[in-house]
Amino acid sequence: MRYKEEVYFAYWDIQSVSQYLYGSSVRLLDGGHVLYENQFMPSGTVIHEWHSRANYQALRNTSQLPELKRGQNYIFGSHIETIPENSTYLKVEFMDARDEEISNQIIKQGERVSVCVPDSTQYYKVQLVSSGCHRFLFEGIYVAEEQIADYTVDRYWISDLLHQDSEKETMYVCFTEPELNRTGFIPEHVREHFSNVLIVNSSYREALLYMEERFYETLLETIEELAQEHLFEKVAFVGYGAISNIAALHYSKQFGNSYALVTDEFLSELDYQRLLERYRTRVNPPIFKELLLQQFNPTKVKEYANLKTRPRELANIEYLLDKSFLLQAIDLEKIEEWMRENEN
Repeated sequence: MRYKEEVYFAYWDIQSVSQYLYGSSVRLLDGGHVLYENQFMPSGTVIHEWHSRANYQALRNTSQLPELKRGQNYIFGSHIETIPENSTYLKVEFMDARDEEISNQIIKQGERVSVCVPDSTQYYKVQLVSSGCHRFLFEGIYVAEEQIADYTVDRYWISDLLHQDSEKETMYVCFTEPELNRTGFIPEHVREHFSNVLIVNSSYREALLYMEERFYETLLETIEELAQEHLFEKVAFVGYGAISNIAALHYSKQFGNSYALVTDEFLSELDYQRLLERYRTRVNPPIFKELLLQQFNPTKVKEYANLKTRPRELANIEYLLDKSFLLQAIDLEKIEEWMRENEN
């Protein structure tokens, strides 16, 4: 079983102005699925649009798509069921610095098409377009690096060991934080902050708290194999939001010489339980009351960012930004010293 990290899902943004609502019924269902109905929508209508560049003032959206490398090929596709069948398609448009279209690619429903990013691309957008559609059930669109698109299993991914440094004795495992309308994503300039790092990702909303049973066993096995191969003495699990923080706490309890690096953002015990309620057959949940108390264990858990103490005027800005920037606040030298002081 192989898992990779570079598959990116974007969901329906219910607050975006880039959606066709005239005469439409839009219902948000459990699990983030959207049921959309419009019996009179003309063919060629752009039903929804996602952007790789934030434009909050005009479109009320943050960046909804990942940055792509110019000259590289990516796979685009969607998870959607329509009535009539095959009555939508995706249109990928690449734009230059003057907001003029460089090229576009049409992707029919059910297709997975490889698309090359033009060298002069400044940003791109993906449109969901009607071709006579009356009704559909929508889950998301996805973008994946071409060489790894076939290695997705159960919508979880584990990266290779990145930024290897044989002189360091700690492996870092970073859980991406799911966002409201898209898969969480940690940019390369943030990943470079760490040596010997695994990036763990999921396209599930809330990622099932990274506690899905088969994935859980696979991640533990992967960590054990890498620790033996590279002679790591410690493992540090890292979160930066309510989902990734609880995952970091949970996995840090599975190894003797392991630690959790978290922010102060957690949900309540009841809220965590509710997130997993529909997936009880697939998840073996911990006792959240006990797990939440673990965050106050000073020998195993380090809080590296406290958002509650930040100035109120920054709150909205930080909400719009990708929270992964918080990872750069981790002082790795001090963390290594703290872990050495608390080794078993």
